[in-house]
Amino acid sequence: MRDQAATPGDEDDPRDRGRTKAFLVDKVYDRHGALTKQEAADVVDALLRAMKTAILDGRAVRIQNFGIFEVVARKGRAGINPADGRPLFIPPHRGLHFRPSKLMRQEVEQTDDEDDGVDQ
Repeated sequence: MRDQAATPGDEDDPRDRGRTKAFLVDKVYDRHGALTKQEAADVVDALLRAMKTAILDGRAVRIQNFGIFEVVARKGRAGINPADGRPLFIPPHRGLHFRPSKLMRQEVEQTDDEDDGVDQ
């Protein structure tokens, strides 16, 4: 393990507000003691590239205990232009959908339950 003094994810780190590719690279680098930063970046790039290729080919990406990323066909529908309020037609298109695993949903619900009394 690397020195944890100033790693992303610390409470004062601005990158803690969201997770970025750089955050993932730092996590791989910190977790695996034998990789350089560039090699950690290459690992993250390879993973994301494989996921992107599968999704663009129309295949679902299933990550155990995390969820499924899949391309879905969206039907055309009526909508409203937010700028002027006029009706418009949104044509059929493909969209990306994430379906969390049962375990992920349970963990998110537990987190929500724990946070309920914090802001009061």
